[in-house]
Amino acid sequence: MQAVILLAGYGSRLGRDDIAHKSLLPFADETLLSRHLSCLNSLGISCAYLVVGHNKEDVKQYVRGLNLDLECKFVDNDLYRTTGNTLSMVMGLRFCTEDVVVLDGDVLYPQPEFCKYVKNSKSTSFALIPSDIDNTESTKTLIRRDGKIGVFVTKRDLTIEEKNNFIFGGEAIGFFKLSSENCEKFIKHYENFESKYLELLWEIPFTDFAKSVDLSVWSITEGPACFEIDTQDDYEQALLTFQKYREKF
Repeated sequence: MQAVILLAGYGSRLGRDDIAHKSLLPFADETLLSRHLSCLNSLGISCAYLVVGHNKEDVKQYVRGLNLDLECKFVDNDLYRTTGNTLSMVMGLRFCTEDVVVLDGDVLYPQPEFCKYVKNSKSTSFALIPSDIDNTESTKTLIRRDGKIGVFVTKRDLTIEEKNNFIFGGEAIGFFKLSSENCEKFIKHYENFESKYLELLWEIPFTDFAKSVDLSVWSITEGPACFEIDTQDDYEQALLTFQKYREKF
């Protein structure tokens, strides 16, 4: 299995000038990024493709300084300021020749739960965590009656039709898997509609993709909470939880 880590984003809402990239936020003697890479290394990932943009040379230098056994290759997305993360994802996926796990670079998660997901979930699946159905910021995941993912909704409330026709599955926290076959299919799907998807987040193209490909669910219900870190408040909450339950992270 290979991995793609999405690291191109600017992270403007964090408001931190003292670090080059929000994936370098510290957690004890580690950072978000070093945690991602050490976890992938422990899983036997053959290669991690790091899609970089904002302050990319700082990120590259940091990763090289870790001296990990994990093979890491960098993919430059110089359009990161004007495009959504779908382009970054596809740029990374184009290099993959095996099943792949994709990670948002700004998520803190309990490593044991992530490892369970990678080892035990179906080859095309999304990890979900409990969430408030009325949280407009979260990526709300709606499940079809057959148990597969039907719709991803973000930055808005659910419609009455969506509430009636789907089961609320929770929040897609930012890591998912694609089989090598479905990786190729998704790339072709993206290329067929690139003008539509270029500036969008991945939730929209995957909602369309779910109409023709089964996207399975893996629910994370054990361990401490996962955190997507967009702001300083997010980081402080994540850090407090990490410090309180460090042995579980």
